[in-house]
Amino acid sequence: METMPVQRTTSPRGRWGVRLLVVGGTVLAALGLWAVMHLAFGLDLRSPASFGEEYGTSSAVGPANVAIVSAIAALAAWLLLAILERLTPKARRIWLVIALVVLVASLGGPLSGRGITTANRMELIGFHLLVGAVLIPLMFWTSPKTPASRKRGREEVPSIKRTDEAAA
Repeated sequence: METMPVQRTTSPRGRWGVRLLVVGGTVLAALGLWAVMHLAFGLDLRSPASFGEEYGTSSAVGPANVAIVSAIAALAAWLLLAILERLTPKARRIWLVIALVVLVASLGGPLSGRGITTANRMELIGFHLLVGAVLIPLMFWTSPKTPASRKRGREEVPSIKRTDEAAA
């Protein structure tokens, strides 16, 4: 039996399609966790009351909330990675550090606030960690190790040398 090696897509058009699949996979993973927690275990997911909410009450979190928030997080990660790929040759490393810092900072939401049970806090932390565990490695994997723009830029721009005759 012969195995096929996995090749990463390096063309921008191919990366676009793969990254769109990563966004969809992230949303589906979050919805899957919501379904398991809500339907199988009967947990009613709620978000903690935070700074400006009226009377300090928590709010229910349904599948639409889960899908929208996970999609926004995935699209923001994609946007940041695409911008970094255009600006710096070390986009992968910079994006990875930023993504991990944002993941850790996002855990402050479930850990702070009031009006929810410990089970809800653990479930919200699970959502954050699941989205990060799906999104970060897969989005990182779509980024090329060497930026294509650096190769192109060096070959297309001819260097101009001044000779002594032209200076005189």
